[in-house]
Formats: sequence, C-alpha cells, structure tokens
Amino acid sequence: MNLFDPQSIPFSMNGSFLAISWLREDQAYWIRSLRGGDENTDLGRLLRIKIQNPKDGFFEPDIQLTTDCLTFGRGEHYVRFVFANRNCILVEGQGLKLVLELGTGKYNYMQIEGPTAHICQARQDMQCNITISTGTASVEGEWDGLTATGAKLGLENHEKPWAAQLDFYRIRPANEVMSTFAETQKQRQSELAKFRKTLPKVAVGFANGNALASYILWMNYVERGGALTRDAIYMSKNWMTNIWSWDHCFVALAFAEHDPQAAFEQMEVIFNAQDDSGRLPDFINDRFAYWAFTKPPVHGWTFGCLRKAAPAFYTTDRAAKVLKWLSSQVSNWLDGPNYEGLPAIRHGNDGGWDNATQFLSGAAVATPDLATFVILQLEEIATLHGLIGQETEATIAWQRAELILRRLNELLWDGARFRARNTKTGAFVREGDSLLGTIPLLLGDRLPHATRDVLIAALADPQIFLSSHGLVTEALGSPYHTYNGYWRGPIWAPTTMLMVDALDHCGRSDLADEIAQRFCAMANQSGMAENFDPFSGKGLHDPAFAWTSAVFLVLAQRPAMQNT
Repeated sequence: MNLFDPQSIPFSMNGSFLAISWLREDQAYWIRSLRGGDENTDLGRLLRIKIQNPKDGFFEPDIQLTTDCLTFGRGEHYVRFVFANRNCILVEGQGLKLVLELGTGKYNYMQIEGPTAHICQARQDMQCNITISTGTASVEGEWDGLTATGAKLGLENHEKPWAAQLDFYRIRPANEVMSTFAETQKQRQSELAKFRKTLPKVAVGFANGNALASYILWMNYVERGGALTRDAIYMSKNWMTNIWSWDHCFVALAFAEHDPQAAFEQMEVIFNAQDDSGRLPDFINDRFAYWAFTKPPVHGWTFGCLRKAAPAFYTTDRAAKVLKWLSSQVSNWLDGPNYEGLPAIRHGNDGGWDNATQFLSGAAVATPDLATFVILQLEEIATLHGLIGQETEATIAWQRAELILRRLNELLWDGARFRARNTKTGAFVREGDSLLGTIPLLLGDRLPHATRDVLIAALADPQIFLSSHGLVTEALGSPYHTYNGYWRGPIWAPTTMLMVDALDHCGRSDLADEIAQRFCAMANQSGMAENFDPFSGKGLHDPAFAWTSAVFLVLAQRPAMQNT
C-alpha cells in the first residue's frame, strides 16, 4: 500500500495554512486555505487544479506525492508543485498546461497585468499574485460587472519548460523572489530531516509508518497568529482543521523527550485560551475558539507524562504556570453537575467520545473516565505544589483525589465494569459495553486487585475488547458495536495510548506491548487515519490525523518493538 496516497494525504509544509489536496465530492485537487477551521463549510477552496494536454485538452496524469513535491504527469511531461515558504508555491511544467479554476463566488475576479496574474477569492479573504517566470498565461471567464464567472488561468509554454510563482496573501504580498525549484525542494527536505530528530526513535520495522507519521506532524503545523498564540499542530489539513482540547495532549507526547519546548507549546496554545472559569474551549483555530463543548481533563495525566520525560525542563516557574492551568480546569469540572460528589458529563462531546454508549441515557452522567482523569489531575496538582514548596496545598489536593477515588470505587463499580450513572435517576447506564469502563486502570494499584483483574481480563479477551488490530472502543459482543461506528467500535490512537499506559501501571507491560504492537503494525500498513476498522485494520474517516501519528511514534519506540 502507498501510504503517501495523494488522494488521502494533503501536500503542505510546516507552518502553512495552504494545502493542495483531493476533495472527493469534486473528484478534483484544489489549492486550499485552511484559515477559519472546519467551520469553513466549503473547505477553503481557492483554486481547482486541472492538467491538460495543450493539443486536445485531455490528459489523465499519474500523480505522485513526496514530502517535498507534488507531481502530475507521465514520462517527460509533468506539472509539479513545491512550497517555497508558508505562503508561496512554486510550480513548473513541461509539455502540459496547468489550468487554475477560480470557481463561483460573489466578488471573485482574475486579471492579468504583464507577467503577473492577480486573483481574488473573496469568500476565503485571500488574494494571489502569480508571477510567470517563463511561459505564457491566459485568462478565460465572464465578467458581469461585479463577479467573474467561470474564471480560469492557464499556464503553458508549448513543448518548452515553463515556471511560475504563486504568492498567496490576505493584506499585502511579500514580493519576495524565491529560490529555484530544486533548491526549494532541498530546503524542505532539510527542514523535515531536522524536525524528525525531535521525534521518538522508532523501531526499524516501522519505517513506512515512521516516514508518514513524521511528515504528517511536520506538515500539520500552522503558524501562530489570530487566536493561535503559538505555532501549533492542526489535527489534519484534510477537513479536521482545528486543534481540539484533548487531541493536542496526545500530539504533545511525541515531543516529550527530544523537544520538551515544542511539547509545552502544544499544550500552551490551548491553555492560553482558557476562560477565567477554568473551562477550556472545545477547539481553537486561527479565527476563533469554540465554547459550546469542552473536552475531558486528560491534561493532568499528560503533564505528568511530559514532566517525567523531561524533568529538568519543568522549572519552578513552568511548574507554577501548569499548576494554575490545571487547578482552574479541574475546579471548573468539580463545580459542574455531579452525582454524590462525582463530577458528571452533560454530553458525549464533552467527554471526547461523542457517541459512546455510556451517553445513551440522555442526561448528565457521572462517568468512570471523568472521575479517573480528575483524580490524576488532582494528583499532578499535588505533585506540582510539592515541587514549588507548597506542602499544605499538596496535602489538600491529595485528599481531594482520595475522596473521588473512594466514590469511584463505591458508586461506579458494578462488579464487572465501571459504569456511568445517570445524575437524574442514579441508575447505572447499562446499555452497551464501552471501553470507557476500563479507563480507571490508569490508576494502577490504587484500584482493588480484584477490580483490576476483571478489567485486565476484559482487555485481553478476543471476545470482548481485543481484536487482531488492537482495542475496540465498544465490546465486540455488544449490540451497539459497529465497525465504523465512530466511538462504538473502531480502534483509536488515544484510547490505545491510555490503555497501554494503564497496563504498564498495572504491571502488565506484556499485554501493553502486545496491544501496542498490534496498533503499530496496523498503522504501519494502513496509515495514520483518525480511527480504524477493527476487523480489516483499514483507516476510517480522516486519513491524515496528527494524534494517530504522534501515538504511533510514541508506541513504536517501546523496547519490545525493536525486534519487530
């Protein structure tokens, strides 16, 4: 399988809001603007790409994606693209004509003035200057006095090579002359090679996945500006073009050991948007933060992992900053709906598992995963208080964690699984059998041994949670299990990461290694999709996902993987 499938993996570069990608509904490649996040309902379409034979207009090119070049063509005839910088694309061709279609839209226009074409895509609030280095340009389309309809720009030079520079901008063009196409390719190759040194050292048996995952993390970066206070990694440059406030945690883990500053910035970009109440936005992009939902407080667990990977990085000042973030966030959760002192989740979107079966009651539910994350966050808060010499505050945080731990064990354990409770009726939510019921294993030996044994047995059972490719999110025997049911069946990277860590804490690294190996083998074969079919191992939904890439890299460096 070609993991660098150009119909699945966007072509972009580190820091850019531009991407060239395949849109299935149009059956076409587009140059796109990713500004405004995935609420941009037309997916940021700027210019549609068509490749033509100048003689008869018909040509079906082969398409090749590498980390530094996107090529349409066959034999000696080609059109190829490279990113010169975050806002500039170089294009060159030979024997073929490139047609860039502006498409329909109010106030769009396209004009040629000497060696430069000017394009305005009004809906995207983007303009583009196209400087023709060699070759000729032509414009087609109708002008109605307000809008260009069917506007097309053609670039060609008969049988001779041609080249152009595409400068995209919102306010003013850079007017910078770029390096040659070949020199620019080398620059991108060098940047990616340097970036890969900041990532985990993956076992050699996972070379294909390593190459793809590294590219996706590098390419999914966007530059700071607007609502983004740091350069940060979007979940995808396909259509999941935001940073969700738990996805970023798993992305940060990829940088934990070799670039703790980058890891910290992936966390900070969300916390810089934190409300005074402590609530985090559901997601953030360059234009805005979205507040209707939030995400679970997995952040205490995450900072615990980051701190242990690079303890020297977490100075007193940084510890104090993290302490403020985590304390405010956990207070927001504890001040919300609850069941006998256990915090509750109003909607699956707030829990991160949007449609998981524990949310079937239709009311706020006290859930085992939320209780677990709150306990872990309070424990990390206690540790941070201790690091900066606040022993009294540390003791209070430990006591709060112990209280919730007792309530978790007393109120949410039904003898077979931890289950959610409806805060209105107090009844267990017994529909389905979600993997969420095993999340308390993250607490390790703080759980009763009998409880741990039952949960670990379910994880190891091929009739319950363990498929040939890893852990399913809804038990295989559940009437609600669906192979493509989002959080009701598919395998996900973050759940795999959490359960591998949980098993390590429970003294079952052998089972953790087995689950990690199955997941990594699947991703190495199928790519870095948002989630996976538990039976075939094929990727589902968005095929170029950042947290999948990060988790793959983290798991593929485990010592047990070295013989893979």
